[in-house]
Amino acid sequence: MAVGSATASTVPDGIESVGRIPDHSGLRAHIWEQIQLPLELRSHDFDVFHTPAGQPPVLTATPLVTTIHDISPITHPEWFSDAYAALYRLLTPLAIRTSERIITVSEFAREEIISTYPSAKGKTTAILNGVTPRDPSAAIPCDDLTPDGFLLFVGSINPRKNIRRLLKAYKQYREKTDQPYPLVLVGPNNDIFAATDLPNIDGVSRLGFVSEAKLTWLYDNAALFVFPSLYEGFGLPILEAMSVGTPTLTSDCGAMSEVAGDAAHLVDPTDVDAIASGIEHVLDDPEKRHNLSQRGKQRATTFSWERTAKQTAIVYEEVAES
Repeated sequence: MAVGSATASTVPDGIESVGRIPDHSGLRAHIWEQIQLPLELRSHDFDVFHTPAGQPPVLTATPLVTTIHDISPITHPEWFSDAYAALYRLLTPLAIRTSERIITVSEFAREEIISTYPSAKGKTTAILNGVTPRDPSAAIPCDDLTPDGFLLFVGSINPRKNIRRLLKAYKQYREKTDQPYPLVLVGPNNDIFAATDLPNIDGVSRLGFVSEAKLTWLYDNAALFVFPSLYEGFGLPILEAMSVGTPTLTSDCGAMSEVAGDAAHLVDPTDVDAIASGIEHVLDDPEKRHNLSQRGKQRATTFSWERTAKQTAIVYEEVAES
């Protein structure tokens, strides 16, 4: 097996590093993958080329496997910048047409892809992500936060994360509670998304991007992880929170409920009152918090990268033999 890599020292045994992945992203990266990458592939006799980021080199003769994590820029262009949504309206059908197989990361995403692009029906497989265990011993505390004394949201700041409704719900929760927990928002802004102007609410702090060591501490020490997203292809933060035993509140629809199962408190993400009452209900019920913690840890163990890798290898074999 061969991979493109900027540093060959990290490549495991049995894998050869070929070429170099460009450090840039955005339009320059798309130009590289559609022009330079096919030239790289032409010089090697590969059985399969897997693009894990959704946009394969459509001009190559090498059989393609493409991972499309979701098609939100197609189904919800209002959440993205006009340029980004237009680019994906062009590239996504090309990716589906030219790929031998499509991998996606949830049954929800698979059904949406097939519904939008019927030609994908016979070649789209859902292979769920895994979760990488976090090591609490490597965590770096946030000095101004009390362990088990705050609510946590993790995700980029954009409309589909539903942060505006979360903040309204949090305000309701504060108004009903004598000693409310603070709410901590972790995640960067990203210019590929439509603008999100968030109101200033007492008790809310925005940490922006944090290191993995600090993120580990935040996941491990939150009293409740809140993630009422409107849409996810998978929803990895749900698993990351549950894997360390943090009680989780998330949406009762789409990939969020698929990933969480019965191991999280599920709410209607479009209902501010439901989000607020869900927060209050979980925090006021120690037994429920304990049960969610235990069920969450057990649920997370069923999502392994080893399983993901084995299922992906089967797809490679099927394409190579066809």
